[in-house]
Amino acid sequence: MPGRNTSRPRADGPERSLFVVEYALGHRTHARFLEQHLGDDSRFDATVVRLPRPGRMADLLARLQIPALHKVGLDGWVWWLMQYKRQQLRRRWREGGHKPESLDLMYIHTQTAAAALLDLPASVPAVVSIDLTWRLAFRESRYVKQSPFFYPVYRLEKQIYERADLVVSFSDWAAQSVIEDYKIPASKVQVVRNGVTLPPALNDGAVGGRFGANGAGGATGAEPQLNIGFIGNQFQRKGGDLLLRLHQDRFADRAHLTIVTNDPPKPDKYGELLNVDVLSEVPWDELMSSVLPNFDLFVFPSRFDYSPYAVIEAMTAGVPVIATKVGSVPEMIEDGYNGFLVDAGSRAQLADRLEWAIANRERLPEMGERGRQRAAAAYAAEKNYPYLIDLLYGVARAPRLLPRTGPVSHPLPAAGLTTAPARALAGQERAGR
Repeated sequence: MPGRNTSRPRADGPERSLFVVEYALGHRTHARFLEQHLGDDSRFDATVVRLPRPGRMADLLARLQIPALHKVGLDGWVWWLMQYKRQQLRRRWREGGHKPESLDLMYIHTQTAAAALLDLPASVPAVVSIDLTWRLAFRESRYVKQSPFFYPVYRLEKQIYERADLVVSFSDWAAQSVIEDYKIPASKVQVVRNGVTLPPALNDGAVGGRFGANGAGGATGAEPQLNIGFIGNQFQRKGGDLLLRLHQDRFADRAHLTIVTNDPPKPDKYGELLNVDVLSEVPWDELMSSVLPNFDLFVFPSRFDYSPYAVIEAMTAGVPVIATKVGSVPEMIEDGYNGFLVDAGSRAQLADRLEWAIANRERLPEMGERGRQRAAAAYAAEKNYPYLIDLLYGVARAPRLLPRTGPVSHPLPAAGLTTAPARALAGQERAGR
């Protein structure tokens, strides 16, 4: 049976392991923290492979896409992508002189790159890490439609999960999909939330402190302006266009907007921007230490997302968040507690919450502090990554003997638990808040 490791001979010493991490977008943050914590753990003799995006061939195929065919899967884009990454990893094995059959552990993030697990000997323990499933992507995305032409992708993905000894999910949202949509035993699924390093508390409770009474970009006003921030590449998918137009139409004279993106809005599309800063190529350390702490409010109106690091980063900085009800965001933000949730694409709901924030700015620091406490409890890298590595060590040593009988979720604080595994852990704590 694929994934069994009961008869494999063991060697003394550190676990010989290969960690393969997709190295694009938010996966870069995961790779950085994983490498950092692996380097501090003597139990592993680990090689980390950063798997870059497909590059020129993918760019060429993307330009040749016919939207009507792509939307229903007739171009085979996702299938091609998974097979491309499979070959990419095989090539890395050959070039690096790796012998997969000698490994004590193979870890791959994400399942899009994990078809190579099917090429491993059944004796090699394997772990797949995910932030979503393709069924979730096709079901909830506004960019594709449910179609039978995606079924080959689902079948391949199911084979990957079946081959793995453990599936690690960033969220309850994705974990439930693995269990329900792909019929994977709950005992093989573990939630370990993605996280970042919690910075020192920098917010002194003041609002409007950076730009003062006159703001920036020519806006004026008697009161200090609210400082609104947006962080996200893929500007349109993340809803940056919706926020920018709304700000220019209704809030440019009352709030300063800072946009951090490597996909900046084009001047010919939006015209001259009033009271807006656009920052690009901001190093992560600078983002966390200098940019985020100067926001009074973080707005993330993404049209479709998974487990966005930007929301977690804002929470760790003590900044309240307005975000859309997409992906695992409702596991991060509880409406009215540490921020607000709005429907994806709803300009009216977003405007209403921004009006509330401006009218009730004195309440924002308290909401931000709740978010920081929540991040410290559930999304702190210094807790989650050692926990993940302990799990992986258990798989390497005894992959079929993990002491779990159901979907285990790395605990969240009682406030804001939205999914069945998390609620089961919290019991009735929420009722007492």
